[in-house]
Amino acid sequence: MRISSLFPCIFYIPFLYPSTAAATRRSHWGRRSPLLYTTSDITTPTTSQSATTSSSSVVVPSQSSPTLSLKNPSTTQEIALVTGRRLANIVGSLTGAAPSVPVWLSTLQSNGQWPDVDYTSGCLAQRANWPAEGHWNRISTMAAAWRGGLDGAEQYANDAGLRNNLSIAMGYWFTNDFTNVACLTAGGTDACPCDTPGLWNTNWFPGVIGVPELVSKTCLLLDDTLLKAELYHCTVITGRAYKTFDSGAGFLAGANNLDIAKIGIDQALLTKDVSLLTDAYRRVHIELLVATADRADGIRPDGSFAQHAGILYNGNYGKDYTNDAVDLEVEAAGTQFGATSLYRDALTTLFDGDRWMIYRNVLTGVLHWDFSVLGRFIAFPRNDFFQSVMKTDHQVFLTYFVRATSSIHLNLAKIENLGREWNSTALQDFSSSLSNGRTVNAGQLEGNRMFYNSDYMVHRGSQYVTTLKMYSTRTTNTECTNSANPFGFHLSDGALRTYLQGDEYEDIAAAMVRTLPNILTCLDTWQNWNLIPGTTVDYGETSLNCKHTKAQGIEDFVGGASDGKLGVAAMRYTNPLTNKLHWQKTWFFLANGLQLVMVANISSATNATIISVLDQRRHNGNVILNGSKVFSASSFGQHGHRAQTLWHGNVGYSFSSPGNDFSLSIEVGRKTSNWPALGTSAQVTEPVDLFSAWIVHESPNNTSLAYTVFPGVDLNTFEEKNSQSQVQIVQNDALISAALDQSSTSLMAVFWATGGGSVDVAPKSPQAFRMSANGTAALIFDWTSGKLTVSDPTQTLTAVSITLSVGRGMASRLNGLSKTFVFILPSRGFSGSSVSQNVYH
Repeated sequence: MRISSLFPCIFYIPFLYPSTAAATRRSHWGRRSPLLYTTSDITTPTTSQSATTSSSSVVVPSQSSPTLSLKNPSTTQEIALVTGRRLANIVGSLTGAAPSVPVWLSTLQSNGQWPDVDYTSGCLAQRANWPAEGHWNRISTMAAAWRGGLDGAEQYANDAGLRNNLSIAMGYWFTNDFTNVACLTAGGTDACPCDTPGLWNTNWFPGVIGVPELVSKTCLLLDDTLLKAELYHCTVITGRAYKTFDSGAGFLAGANNLDIAKIGIDQALLTKDVSLLTDAYRRVHIELLVATADRADGIRPDGSFAQHAGILYNGNYGKDYTNDAVDLEVEAAGTQFGATSLYRDALTTLFDGDRWMIYRNVLTGVLHWDFSVLGRFIAFPRNDFFQSVMKTDHQVFLTYFVRATSSIHLNLAKIENLGREWNSTALQDFSSSLSNGRTVNAGQLEGNRMFYNSDYMVHRGSQYVTTLKMYSTRTTNTECTNSANPFGFHLSDGALRTYLQGDEYEDIAAAMVRTLPNILTCLDTWQNWNLIPGTTVDYGETSLNCKHTKAQGIEDFVGGASDGKLGVAAMRYTNPLTNKLHWQKTWFFLANGLQLVMVANISSATNATIISVLDQRRHNGNVILNGSKVFSASSFGQHGHRAQTLWHGNVGYSFSSPGNDFSLSIEVGRKTSNWPALGTSAQVTEPVDLFSAWIVHESPNNTSLAYTVFPGVDLNTFEEKNSQSQVQIVQNDALISAALDQSSTSLMAVFWATGGGSVDVAPKSPQAFRMSANGTAALIFDWTSGKLTVSDPTQTLTAVSITLSVGRGMASRLNGLSKTFVFILPSRGFSGSSVSQNVYH
């Protein structure tokens, strides 16, 4: 698990990384004697808060000084410039940390430990969010206070007592650092048995990134005041982490590579090793490229970010990746180590994608990532806290992790500065647009965007943001790692979330973990994780546990077409674990904020109830069914409705399908949260008032469902828009899903069959026309402008032909038109993206 996504907000520091720099000093870093120094090596002043001096001692092997490559005066100046910027970044990132420094000083024990930090190591240690890392979190913050510039801790700048305590605290870890290098990545195996002494974890992350990044920051902050023994251990810990680049380990991808490279950069700045610094920035820039292969980690051509083999992760690993890249490029700007245009363009691509995935909580003013781009980190609350709770006579100090759910955690001012350095309008606009505004639509983006590499579509109106997450043979749904997100199997089954205030889905995940009578089957189950908004599931049929969470799709027909304003997305689904549920689903994102959802070709090999979920979110006000209020208590459930309309929380639904084939269920009530059941969070339990609504498919096999969603409308506006809607369902079956919107003069269609097909619009009328395709396709046609936009959701075709045949009764430029348009489809990382032609040209 990446601690960089969870690091305490009071210690928020972009992570640094070790290096192989002083190779001569680490000739026997795999097996070495303990470090030797005593606190008598440091002068203790009489004017500071300090812990009792430790008398433990350790031995340092003899070592030669590093060979420096600073013959070029300009290189020397550049390294000094990068170092100064790096130190400023480290200290500047620690906003709010100062109040904890005197508390930590007063409680540091003479052996270098803190009584409230859990140092459990080895096979018994917690794998995710290893509590022992809190030791280095504190040290790095105290080192920043000693360095100077930490707001609120000015009195500790260059304080010798504080410096003494830093040596005591570092000495504890250095004395107990593991010496078996196998424990770095193979803890708990025969190579590093559970009885191996030292501070290590069975998870690779703490040893490769978590601890080394904190060590590298600390050591760079202390710089030339480090004792010989301290410098030795700094380079050992950071050096062995950087050396993993040579291991070929599976974790060497995406954000992890930037984190490890950053450790090397800090090591190089500490040791003035030009060769290492050059190599580390080379590795940074190798990673700062657009990755085109399916399931590749890193920046994708569509602006999405993937990690762990195809999981959409802009909001966690991508955020860490961005922070690392921005820090490193701000620090290297104007030097030989900075990015060239190729790498700058790649980072710009990521920012261009990020801006579509961010919304604002209008109640708090905080910017957040869409939950579909957080992966397993949906399993953590906004304000999750570390195990450390420290009390004084007047205050309680809690060390908070900065979860990916708590905000976007991007430094917009720093991004804008980098934009100026690069003369990049895109980066500057990203920062300025997100810094302003009051609506949920952060950045004031309106329109539609298909992320074809990640099976993800976003549609944004002036007062709402809707996101859709699917998965295919080319992507992965989600993951359960280190026990986090054990029930998340359905998170990419066409998950549709609509943000209006921005708090709709905030901190509800733990309230979805409840064991209670299932109103559909009368069995006990984790009911609410079968109710992911927007999904169609065979209720309770798939085991929801960590072992079965992660899956790759087994259908390739997943994707969509977008003309920038309107969009159509399509997903053919077969449950990859059971192979017992199949359906085809289409989402039409139309003009005027209307969204039409169609489900067709449903088949099930079990007796499980098939449901299509409208929403599961925080309850907000009245529930109006068929124009009448059904909210009569703080908690209620109603089932079996033959519904025409439903409205709740400024979202309306209008149902078009035959009433006898479907029924509507609604539940409202306070649910008790259970965060520990989702992973490692120790957050206190608190009730959440949830609203859930879903459609029960009474006769699931081969029945078709259609309904229209009206986001961001009050009740009166919903009723008015619904009565005036000009959206028509043209076809909804296994071969074609098509809809017509007269108000925007648009036809949208999905051709599911390998050989394509034909859809007839208004047959036997003067306005009749036919649209045909010779292969799989999703298309949007605006007959006013003549723009025809096409994509291939299967990403298997090189070309597709669309034929338009119009009768002579059409009162438009289409009258009598009969023409075939050949679309050469994108490839090599751009497969699935949309292309357009104008039928009038």
